[in-house]
Amino acid sequence: MRRKIFRTISLMGLVPLGCIAQVSEGTKVGINTGRGLNAPRSGVFWTSPTEQPGVVGDFYIDSLWHIGNVKLVRPVTQVGGLESDIIAGIDIRYNVLNDELEVLADKAKKDIRVIRGSELKSFRIDSGPGPVEYVNLSAYDPKGELKGFAAVLVSGNITFLKAYKPRITKPNYNPGFGTGEKNTVVRLVNDYYLLSGGAAQKVTLNKKNLLALMTDKKADVDRYLKEHDLDFKDETQVADLVRYYNSK
Repeated sequence: MRRKIFRTISLMGLVPLGCIAQVSEGTKVGINTGRGLNAPRSGVFWTSPTEQPGVVGDFYIDSLWHIGNVKLVRPVTQVGGLESDIIAGIDIRYNVLNDELEVLADKAKKDIRVIRGSELKSFRIDSGPGPVEYVNLSAYDPKGELKGFAAVLVSGNITFLKAYKPRITKPNYNPGFGTGEKNTVVRLVNDYYLLSGGAAQKVTLNKKNLLALMTDKKADVDRYLKEHDLDFKDETQVADLVRYYNSK
């Protein structure tokens, strides 16, 4: 059944190249290293993962495959001829550098396809550490500057998000001394956002920054802080505070 889904979708409408200015960090690396722009090579919805030779480090939120589901920007025709913007029960992992959700279409054949981040509203991991939902940050930024996906730590009147971003270090190899790194090195870093009224606002995990966004329930929040010795640098404890705020 799963392979039938991929065959059906792969024959569907072409993905427009559109405005290609919003490129992934992996594409930027390709441009800077002379490998060009990672445009959709085949033009179809499903394609193969973008190769990044000479690039090492952390690419995935979790490199293991997990069962999950995806919500697409627009519906596609699935098995049976019905259109749907949801595909469930597939093996997925998210490549942060390339902004691509990799899908294990056939484990025996090691057949991996991708859904480009721009075609996704969200995806959810149901196995492993899940369930965890990841949302496309661009949907909550009217300026069009945010991209990539963020894990929903708390959902409610205020939604607490943890975003994953690649930090890229260029090669610094010195052939004269035989020292340094020959490859481009990628490490993942985190940003945090509070989502309210349909817009995402970046926040620093500190008392002043967070409490400034909770002044409408100041008495309740002050009471909570008196009862808890809160470490504002701990995302788990901040999540508990946001959860409490939402309950009031």
